[in-house]
Amino acid sequence: MVSAKTILAYLLYALLAAILFLVLLFPDQAVKAYVDSRLAAIDPSLSMEAETIRPAMPPGLKMTGVDLNRNNVRLAHFEDARVSPDLATVLQDKKQVRFQARIAGGTVNGRATLEGTGPAGPLRVEADLSDIRLGKLDAIRTRVPFSLSGSLRGRITHDGARAPTGMTNGLLNVSDLHITLREPFFGISELVMDQTDADFSVSGGNLRLKSLTFDGPMVEGKITGTIELRQPVEQSRLNLTGNAKPRPELLARLQETLPQGIVNTRTMGTRGLTFRVRGSIDDPDLSMR
Repeated sequence: MVSAKTILAYLLYALLAAILFLVLLFPDQAVKAYVDSRLAAIDPSLSMEAETIRPAMPPGLKMTGVDLNRNNVRLAHFEDARVSPDLATVLQDKKQVRFQARIAGGTVNGRATLEGTGPAGPLRVEADLSDIRLGKLDAIRTRVPFSLSGSLRGRITHDGARAPTGMTNGLLNVSDLHITLREPFFGISELVMDQTDADFSVSGGNLRLKSLTFDGPMVEGKITGTIELRQPVEQSRLNLTGNAKPRPELLARLQETLPQGIVNTRTMGTRGLTFRVRGSIDDPDLSMR
């Protein structure tokens, strides 16, 4: 007669064997292909690579060494990421998954809502960003005439149901922002901002900058306008206007370096400096008045 202990041992063995085969035979390439198809629904040039993709408990996926690429150029590297389905929505038309990832010293936490089973179904994403170091993001290290560092946080949403190609909205904040110019501009090689806030939307290859406000020990101001996004990103076309009010330290330096007659340095500290930026990111055309 088979004892209960023997039956329990066989059941445990079967369970362990099932888990082992699940891990060893897990269709990681099929998962990658599905993720790529969903990324392509947002932007056809986006793709993902991961060192490992494995099932995890509670039910979900765990990925390590994840690269987000555009046209085979890395935009960001995630140390690891985890995706977990909302089990209450599995049998519903709108399925939800939650995700967490570590990137550039910070985290991304969010939720995605998927409609339909194919890659063409609308996708909505909500993501909260926290303590991400700008200087560690690959997308920031482009061939542009400046470098950025600081701590990024905020919220980004993407609604794939918005015609014709979906819409992305963002509210971002950067604290302790350092902008280092590769070539000094009128004797200025670095600007420091205590707080920088951006409100923007992206649709159809155009970025609309509703408001970019900045405030620091050297200058405060606001920029609005549009950017026509191109690849590579440094060739994106700029159409921006703004006003910057220099603090006393910067004002004194500008009075020493600006050619006489370009701007009225006597009123710059109160009215500020109105400017316009055209051209491209790697070759901007700045005019002041």
